[in-house]
Amino acid sequence: MAREQGAAFIVVAGDLFDSHQPTRADVSAACSAIGALGLPVLVIPGNHDHGGGGSLWQESYFLEECQQLAANLTVLLERAPFELSRIGLPGGVLLPCPLLRKAEPVDPTAWLRQLDFSPWADQPRIVLAHGSIQGFGSEDSGDTDDENPPVPTNRIDLSALPAGEIDYIALGDWHGLKQVGARAWYAGCHEMDRFPRSADYSSGQVLVVQASRGAMPELFPVPTGGIRWHQLQHRFNSDADLERLEDLLRDLIGPRSNQDLLLLELDGSLSLAAASRLQDLLERLEARLLRLKRRDRTSVAPDASELRQLTERAGDPLVARVALRLQQLVEQGADQGELARMALRELHRACVSR
Repeated sequence: MAREQGAAFIVVAGDLFDSHQPTRADVSAACSAIGALGLPVLVIPGNHDHGGGGSLWQESYFLEECQQLAANLTVLLERAPFELSRIGLPGGVLLPCPLLRKAEPVDPTAWLRQLDFSPWADQPRIVLAHGSIQGFGSEDSGDTDDENPPVPTNRIDLSALPAGEIDYIALGDWHGLKQVGARAWYAGCHEMDRFPRSADYSSGQVLVVQASRGAMPELFPVPTGGIRWHQLQHRFNSDADLERLEDLLRDLIGPRSNQDLLLLELDGSLSLAAASRLQDLLERLEARLLRLKRRDRTSVAPDASELRQLTERAGDPLVARVALRLQQLVEQGADQGELARMALRELHRACVSR
């Protein structure tokens, strides 16, 4: 995509790796992919792959793989101006704000407040930083989980940056696309990495940016994601709604296999036969999807004909007695009611499959 758009270089605003000690296989894969890009790639460490002591950026294996596979990769570990002429590009200066530990207690962009910008009077100045913005960040957006708890660190104060001196601010940390200032954007991840938290959440893209000295940046997102994340809510008001669910899934996923993830939320009520068909459908889905995450609140209850099939079996009195007792437990709303429904479903499945 960078080559198609005529990009001069690529920046990664942190978290190239999701760990400060990735496996050697991941290091090699990343270096190989970066080397294949054929364009300069400039990277800062983020909170997951911070640049502190003992980090991968100083390890001999990474340095050797970088030299052999990714000569176009430059890792910016210092908070100091980096002139693009150093990598053969005409004009412009990068102002990197890497994280040197997982949780920085001070603003990583603070060093820019005292910087003399006069050496680059007519050159675009681009800040590359990783962290959250006051009033917006992981803990503010609900974008947290057990592995990424909210922390009041790595805070960036955009209002404290020298007014008029910076032409574009490329931010990392938030995984979606979002503008947080006149010249400041989170590009988000080039591949979606979770189910969307809201209808306006956008991920799986890169930002193409044209930065010029003293002008507003011109930019637009370009979709790059290959994996599709879907959310589907469906209610069963009758057994006929099972066919409607199948139609919705067909429209959503089509003939694809191993390219989609689905969060499926179900509620309502189904008969025993329909519940059995739903189970078959879910098993087929699990085989075709990269992941099926279910929130299933569907209740299963036999309809009148199914009850008669089980309780009026003259040639199988044991099944009839068991079915009658299970139905009584369901109707009484006993503690075992849900277990009784499951038992009725399995009993019906066994009997009708004979």
